[in-house]
Amino acid sequence: MKKAISLILWLILSILPCLANPQDIVNLATAEIGNGEIKQNNAGQYVKLYNKDLEAAWCAGFVSYILQQANFTAFDYSLSAKAIYNQAKLKNRITLTPKVGYLIVFWRNNPKAWTGHIGIVENVNQDYLYTIEGNKGSFPAKVKRFKYRRNDIPKLLGYIKTD
Repeated sequence: MKKAISLILWLILSILPCLANPQDIVNLATAEIGNGEIKQNNAGQYVKLYNKDLEAAWCAGFVSYILQQANFTAFDYSLSAKAIYNQAKLKNRITLTPKVGYLIVFWRNNPKAWTGHIGIVENVNQDYLYTIEGNKGSFPAKVKRFKYRRNDIPKLLGYIKTD
């Protein structure tokens, strides 16, 4: 009986994070466009905001911050893109079909490495995928929009469902 109650509770808690609206995730990310590094690489007030007062690589901190603001609690706040990806994998939230508000995850060095990059899908059409990403490019990296040809996204690991 205890196992059945635990399973039901786990299922309910797994469903609750789905209450976040993917468009809210996009709207919150859009409001951050232009914010990012100040004075040096991986530093400044916005990096510290996204990374909970830590000046370090911040793409995952940015995404975690946005998810927290949108009340999406399916994953722990993380400063690691691959850690978020691995949490999503455990919860069966990985897909190869992008949707607005989903997360996009890339590998770095090799697909099995612990390093990665993560952003937010802003829009999708038949030919292109549009994202909002932080800490991509050289200093001073900012939160920016990016455009990818859907059938040619280098180092794509997959998308994380947020609905």
